[in-house]
Amino acid sequence: APAFLAEDITSKDSLVSDMVRHIKHFVKVGGIECVGMGSDFDGIGGNLEVKDASMMQMIFEALRKEGFSEDQIEKIAYTNVLRVIKETL
Repeated sequence: APAFLAEDITSKDSLVSDMVRHIKHFVKVGGIECVGMGSDFDGIGGNLEVKDASMMQMIFEALRKEGFSEDQIEKIAYTNVLRVIKETL
C-alpha cells in the first residue's frame, strides 16, 4: 500500500494494518462486492511491508484475523475483479 494510506500522511511506512483499515472502510461504505486487490507495485516507494505480489497473503491473513470469511477474502483477492472484467468485456 502506498504511504498515503497511513493515518499520518507524512509517514513513509506502508503497512498491512493500513490496507486492512481501508478495506474495512470500503466494505462498510460500498459492500464486499466493491473491493478488489491489484498487484501492481511499480512506482510505489517508501517502507513497504508488502514488497511484491508474493507477499499478498499477509493482507489476506490480516483480513482473516479481522473476521473476514474465506468467501469474502476470495472476493477481495480476485473474484470481484474477475466479475467486473467479465461484465465489461
